Amino acid sequence: MTDLTFEKAIQECWGKEKHLLLGNGFSINLDPSFNYPNLLSRSKLSGKIKDIFNKHGDYEQVIDRLNYSSKVFNAINEYSLANSFSNLAEDLKLDLVTTITEIQSKVHNDDNRNHNTLKFISNFNNIFTLNYDLLLYWVIMYAVNFNHKDQFGYKNYVKNPDFYPKDGFDNNPNGDDCIWSKGKKEQNVFYLHGGLHLFYDSQNTYKLISDRNNNQSISDKTIFLLNQGISPLVITEGNSKDKKFWIDQNDYLQYCYNKLSEINGVLFIHGHSLNETDQHIFDAINNNPNIQEIYISIHPESGETIDKKSKLAEDAFNCDKINLHFYNADSANIW
Repeated sequence: MTDLTFEKAIQECWGKEKHLLLGNGFSINLDPSFNYPNLLSRSKLSGKIKDIFNKHGDYEQVIDRLNYSSKVFNAINEYSLANSFSNLAEDLKLDLVTTITEIQSKVHNDDNRNHNTLKFISNFNNIFTLNYDLLLYWVIMYAVNFNHKDQFGYKNYVKNPDFYPKDGFDNNPNGDDCIWSKGKKEQNVFYLHGGLHLFYDSQNTYKLISDRNNNQSISDKTIFLLNQGISPLVITEGNSKDKKFWIDQNDYLQYCYNKLSEINGVLFIHGHSLNETDQHIFDAINNNPNIQEIYISIHPESGETIDKKSKLAEDAFNCDKINLHFYNADSANIW
């Protein structure tokens, strides 16, 4: 167990630019429903399909195995079997997205929790997230409303009075969904693997906004589009190589990924298991010569120890140029 608290870690970085990378532990800390076993138990997959998970792991691992099997059968001209495995992988991706959407629509959006999370993220210059759900988006909207109602109170509450979350999407005065244009708007919030509120076509990436006139939440809109066969912009691939491939196919995701490669100063990684399926993220960090310090959260209640996390971190990062530190995740009080 590490004795370093989040506040002490922040103090150690005084005067330096600080950036945040969020993993799934950020969402699980609010609601355990967001972990893979609970997502599977709530899904609408058949019992036979769920049995596959007992043998082969979580969604990403199973999807990876299915895609690998599809490639093997495709290589030996067994196209029918190849398509069967590929279609099943796509079904699992859709099930994962649908299940997360339905769960988040039932999560209580509490101002007190958003207040705490805003205080937490306001320590940083940029926020990068690997999560698809709307929890961070809700915090951003809370910050927008808080600042609008009481700008003086907002600036005195956040850790950095100059911090204001900006996702880079243009507001549409007509009330339509927002659009992202590279470099057109300031941006310090980046969805590295997309989000359930983000959709795209051949030209643009869009952000859904709630429709108060028709009493439609973002989750309502997402579920409607899913039922129409339209999937949001989310990277659900089972291995790092495939994730990076799909990131490169979308201007918004590519821009976010490149930003991670360009930051200066100190990087905090909160709620990430350091699983090798995100090696492309670690590569972006390792290839950035301006990151020399990384602070990584440890969550003891989930079974993490400093020995286990240190080993994973040493495998993930170039320790010849990056100094690793570990802090207690619970001390951050993010919700």
